[in-house]
Amino acid sequence: MIIISGSSLVTSEYDVDILITTSINGYKFDVPYTFYFDGNKVYIYQYALHKHTVDKKVDVKFDNTVFRILIGTEIGVIENYVKNPPNLFICFERTSYPSKFFYRKAQMWIGAQVSKTNVFGHIIYNNVVNRMLFSVNANEGVIFEGTGVVVLDDSLIFSNMKKGSFESHDKPG
Repeated sequence: MIIISGSSLVTSEYDVDILITTSINGYKFDVPYTFYFDGNKVYIYQYALHKHTVDKKVDVKFDNTVFRILIGTEIGVIENYVKNPPNLFICFERTSYPSKFFYRKAQMWIGAQVSKTNVFGHIIYNNVVNRMLFSVNANEGVIFEGTGVVVLDDSLIFSNMKKGSFESHDKPG
């Protein structure tokens, strides 16, 4: 399973199963599943067909993989991380306050530690999408944080399938 978070323009470079995006302007919905976050809700599409609108905690199952979507204040509820943890948490927030940005970031990091499950966060801060992946391993902490495109593969780590994409987070030698 390949998950891309970012612009739909890069989907042609991979065999994408899920696109996570904050903009559907000009998007042709040519990916099997799209998670579109408008700043308040997550809209789930199967190709161009709108399937669900999510505005609270929900588990989504694809094949043998379960994702838990957390939006806004749901990110800070510890029970959302410890009760029946999924394969990956996908979190969404929108803010223009730096304190809220760092608060949600800390909550996601703690969520990864207590659930022993990676957390993939998306915070729209001052209209810029910040993506971050928090590891279950305390010595790794934040695997990635930035505003660029993120590619996750079946093992839910950075993919190095194509030249120019992110390398694996393993430390060299």
